[in-house]
Amino acid sequence: MDAKELENGPLSRIRSEQAKISMMAHSQEAIKQPNASAITEHITEKGYDSPHLATSAQVQHNLEHQHLWTSIMGYVIPGRVDDSNTLSKDSRQPPKEPIPLLSGYPPHRVYTHPDEQLYMLENGIREDDLAPERIFVVPTTQGQPWTLRHMATVFDQLSELKQKVEEQDRSVHPTSVQPGAEGLDPEKAEKLAQYYDKKEQARLTEEWGAQRFLLAMVNKGMGGDGTVAYYVVHEGEVKPRQN
Repeated sequence: MDAKELENGPLSRIRSEQAKISMMAHSQEAIKQPNASAITEHITEKGYDSPHLATSAQVQHNLEHQHLWTSIMGYVIPGRVDDSNTLSKDSRQPPKEPIPLLSGYPPHRVYTHPDEQLYMLENGIREDDLAPERIFVVPTTQGQPWTLRHMATVFDQLSELKQKVEEQDRSVHPTSVQPGAEGLDPEKAEKLAQYYDKKEQARLTEEWGAQRFLLAMVNKGMGGDGTVAYYVVHEGEVKPRQN
């Protein structure tokens, strides 16, 4: 095979393939890599040393920007320090790993007990008449082990945390946790006052249910802005709703 045949035969095909590869490489370089999401940049910038805190940051971002929560605050319930000399495990002890916790004000009520809802209907009280209620959220990820011990630990801490947060809210915004009666007729204002008295009584007797929080579950494998599902977790038995 002479030089001319090589030029028009195998060498020509090789050069053609090389040209295609070169064009593909230039095309790939021209395509810009997608920018990281806002939450991914935030987590990277903060450099959280714990996956629990990174999950908490993702849930906080979802609450604030998708569900429009306000005054979000973060906490961490410390984990248990293992004692190698202890043979028996006390079921009342907290779990080994720390539990992150968030709280904030949703734009609308998340849950209303059936008996409380009935009281509101009987007295002509609407959701818009009530002061905002701070809700606590526990961030988790799909597939993360979650036991009754974890839930019990959160419920054991809720009362103390609520008291501290409400005191802080009053000091920063004195009217943020107080029922607003401005602009209401005297009859409506009286009904609201009676409602808040009844709510405090029901809190002590658990007539309108015991403590509750939201369990936020991040869907793994969905990227920095993955789906977050929220579940209402109640302490103790819950009265079923009647259709």
